[in-house]
Amino acid sequence: MRMIYLLLPAFWLLTVCVPVSEVFAFNAKKVAKLLKSRMCVSCDLKNADLKNAEIPGAYLQGAQLQGADLSQANLKKAKLYKSNLSGANLTDAKLSYAKLEQTNMAGSNLSGAKMDNTYMDQANLGGCNLKGADLQKAYMVGAFLKNANLSGADLRGATFFGANIIGVDFTDANLEGARWRNGKKCAAGSIGKCIIVD
Repeated sequence: MRMIYLLLPAFWLLTVCVPVSEVFAFNAKKVAKLLKSRMCVSCDLKNADLKNAEIPGAYLQGAQLQGADLSQANLKKAKLYKSNLSGANLTDAKLSYAKLEQTNMAGSNLSGAKMDNTYMDQANLGGCNLKGADLQKAYMVGAFLKNANLSGADLRGATFFGANIIGVDFTDANLEGARWRNGKKCAAGSIGKCIIVD
């Protein structure tokens, strides 16, 4: 019993007193590797600083990017299938033609992002800020968009078939030609709401 009591303090010292600088250095190495190789499958990049990063076509399947700063980053045609971007900052990011199927983007900031022709089937976009984003011809089949902010977004030709759009803010959003959740097409003049003409 005496040995247990003597070992406990040492255990806690080893657990709690890991230098913060080592953690940041570890993340910095991963970021440097990503910027060079444009590949980081299932890696841990939580809270990483990737602002203005030039990584088009990056392969980031299953990557953990919670809370990361990807504002103004170039992620055109990036593969982010099943990655976690919850709470990330993607303001004004370039994501055209990116693969984001089954990706968790809950609570992330995608305001002003260029996301035309992105694939977001079954993605979690709950509570996302997509204000003013370019989502022309984006695919959101079966996506979870509950309480997302899509005000002022360009959604022309986007697909919402089977998506959860409860509580979504579509104020001033352009929905002309979009495919609604019931599979029907939004008519011309669909600003702020989908006008379906049978």
